[in-house]
Amino acid sequence: MTKLTNTLKAKLADGKVALIATLQLARNGDTARIFAASGYDALVLDREHNLIPEDAVADILITALSAGIAPLVRLPDAAPGPIGQALSAGALGVVIPRVEDAETAATIVRAATFPPAGRRPVPPNFPHFLRNPIGQADAVAQLASESMVVVIIETLAGVAAADAIAAIPGVDVLFLGASDLMTDIGRPGAKDDPALWDAAATVEAACRRHGKTAGMGGLTEEAQLARAIGLGMRYISAAHDASLLQTAATARAGRLRGI
Repeated sequence: MTKLTNTLKAKLADGKVALIATLQLARNGDTARIFAASGYDALVLDREHNLIPEDAVADILITALSAGIAPLVRLPDAAPGPIGQALSAGALGVVIPRVEDAETAATIVRAATFPPAGRRPVPPNFPHFLRNPIGQADAVAQLASESMVVVIIETLAGVAAADAIAAIPGVDVLFLGASDLMTDIGRPGAKDDPALWDAAATVEAACRRHGKTAGMGGLTEEAQLARAIGLGMRYISAAHDASLLQTAATARAGRLRGI
């Protein structure tokens, strides 16, 4: 029988830390192979902040599946249509920003859940199985088990509602976005501010109470990432393709100029 495994979801279920890479510049599937070979656990194709073409998204999703790295798509909002479209195209999860209440979280889960509990569409074919033959009932059952919902907490309102959001069945990860949260607080870029880490503790505690995974992103310093992991964050935004390219290019040029 054709078997689908979301390696990211399995790793988080085992209580391990998962490293997530975000794609902004990527336009072909070979990027997925690079991050898989480099030891990352998942890719997030960012369609909130970037205009990645749909054909490039489809190519990266399918290549990621074949390379064994879990592909997720970050969308601009909680609209149900794009959620269903991303999941039908091959994503194993969706990442939704600015979730500030349990009602919005429940709406996202419904859009990502097959009927009768939700409204996720059943596509005419299932690219997740890499064109291997599979019956519709089996495909739906496996995708229902292996798909994920990641909600982003990035405002004070979202932090205040973290417990109610974590209580919604079908939400897998509460992901704290440090950059947007500190901007919402009025102190953009202040990643060592106690307010950020108080919010992180609130989100992590809510996840622990309800058996969900806490995550964090927007951190660039290794000490900050270590602090997040030490706090209990296990879904870690660890790389961004544009930032990696800029950092590596700058470092290499600096070394060579010094010769």
